[in-house]
Amino acid sequence: MIYNDLALFTVVADHLSFSKAADRLGIPLSRVSRRIAELEDYLGTKLFERTTRQVRLTEEGRRLLGICQGPVEALQGVVGFADDTKRHRIRVTAPPLAARTTIGPRLLDFAQQNPGVELELTTTNLMMDFFRDNIDLAFRVGPLTDSSLVAKRLWSIPYCFCAGLGFIHEHRLDRPISRPDLLVLPALAAGQPWVLESGETLHPKHTAHSLSDLDVIALAARRNLGVAMLPLDMVDGDLQQLQVTDTLPLTRNMFAVYPSHRLLPARVRKLIDFMARG
Repeated sequence: MIYNDLALFTVVADHLSFSKAADRLGIPLSRVSRRIAELEDYLGTKLFERTTRQVRLTEEGRRLLGICQGPVEALQGVVGFADDTKRHRIRVTAPPLAARTTIGPRLLDFAQQNPGVELELTTTNLMMDFFRDNIDLAFRVGPLTDSSLVAKRLWSIPYCFCAGLGFIHEHRLDRPISRPDLLVLPALAAGQPWVLESGETLHPKHTAHSLSDLDVIALAARRNLGVAMLPLDMVDGDLQQLQVTDTLPLTRNMFAVYPSHRLLPARVRKLIDFMARG
């Protein structure tokens, strides 16, 4: 039946291996291959790309998995298709800085409380593709512009202007300064303009260094190489906040993001709810 083949498909997709799926279900590898081929013929599309070294889902396979995985898992819980000891994988991506400071520790908390879940975390500042890159859930800093995605706000990330103590002393910045005074200072940029709560964007007149990693920007600021706009929780010790008159950096938000058309598996929904509780 098509329903049994869809259940088989989710097992192969979860392991990305025909042989592991066969071992898991206790059926011959040839039967797994044949039934997946029959399912592809029935649907009129290729679900897996196979090489001698790996198996990966096609875009159509990822879309099918998103539609049927939740219902199949629910049925498995009723009829005992899979035993209670099976570990379920969640493939996650997050920015490197967030992975180190907020996302990562919370993911580990979730893993400790949910031993039946296996987490696979990829850290990158790039916007990975959910289907091409085989991602279940992405953590991204907004504002977001892709209307095809569902984004659940998790927490706020206040930003501020800051500089090292030596730089502050050299440029006499230990008092409120005007916006024009800020913009003529050597700036440590992240490759994009500074965005304010008012919606305005600021363009420093002199970029001392353009650095894509916020940790490196913070290190450069601590070494008194220029002013920076950084998350407030990165600013302490010899890196101090600047008071700029009528100039408030945009507060950004961390979001849990997934495709709008996808029916989320229960384990992914549970992870989102856990992260939202903080």
